[in-house]
Amino acid sequence: MGVRLLRAADLALVCPMEDAIEAVAQGFASLSTGQATVPVRVSVPLIDGVALAMPAALAGAPSYCVKVVAVAPGNARLGRPTVTATVLLGDAATGELLAVVDGTALTALRTGAAGGLAARLLSRSGAARAALFGAGAQARSQLLALAAVRDIREVCVVTRDPAHAAALREWAAREPTLAGVALLPSTAQAAVASADIVVTATTSATPVFDGRWLREGVHVTAVGAFTPETRELDDETLRAARIVVDQRAAALAEAGELRGRTERDVIELGEIVAERAPGRSTDQERTVFKSVGNAIQDLVVAARAFERARERGVGEEIAFP
Repeated sequence: MGVRLLRAADLALVCPMEDAIEAVAQGFASLSTGQATVPVRVSVPLIDGVALAMPAALAGAPSYCVKVVAVAPGNARLGRPTVTATVLLGDAATGELLAVVDGTALTALRTGAAGGLAARLLSRSGAARAALFGAGAQARSQLLALAAVRDIREVCVVTRDPAHAAALREWAAREPTLAGVALLPSTAQAAVASADIVVTATTSATPVFDGRWLREGVHVTAVGAFTPETRELDDETLRAARIVVDQRAAALAEAGELRGRTERDVIELGEIVAERAPGRSTDQERTVFKSVGNAIQDLVVAARAFERARERGVGEEIAFP
């Protein structure tokens, strides 16, 4: 039996950001309407970081997936990705392996797609200025997703190392979908004070800005922190905000920002997609999307990429086992 190997370049060919956003929207709607089976992820400690296993299945879908992901913050000092992952896509009828997907690229794509979906549903339609905390793979994916759903003209970039911001600008200059978007290095306060949308995609364990700096009606997406001991947002940012999550059980168990909150305090993004809950109610309302990542995102994006790759002959067919 042949197994299709999909590398990062293959994934980019068969699943552009717009397609990933649509796939993730369908996945979140299925999650919130009870059609998906997604256990809370299992984690084990590493020497410097954590490894996680994330399975997912969808009722009636032809495939299931399992992602193994490792987060090693120390990799940044070595010039290596902080997040590395592999996704196994299998046949839901036979259990046989269908594809091995570069999970690092897939994680960035599906996380960006979730942020893009949240911005489309929760930010003001005229949002044009963004603040971006971080400059790695996750930050780049979030930027591509923002550009896919809003007419973003200016992005203030906040990084601990100016070289990282410069590398982000060099990368963005080569991205056709970011043509006309100005990327400017900034301090945290200046970036937040002028932003319609704020995105945090960092490895910080503590809040990266003061919520008192936020302007009225801002939308905030936070994707970096994913353990109860870490948080990118402070309490002031969440105060009086409409808080949206990818999945209640996982977010309340894993997000440091949500410690002490209950199921009544948050709504799921899929509930908004499925029109079971409202999104933004006024231009003055603050909205926050807190994502800890969900395996349904991996499944729907990997499945779409696999089907397109098989149709177009993209990727490498390998003999396995």
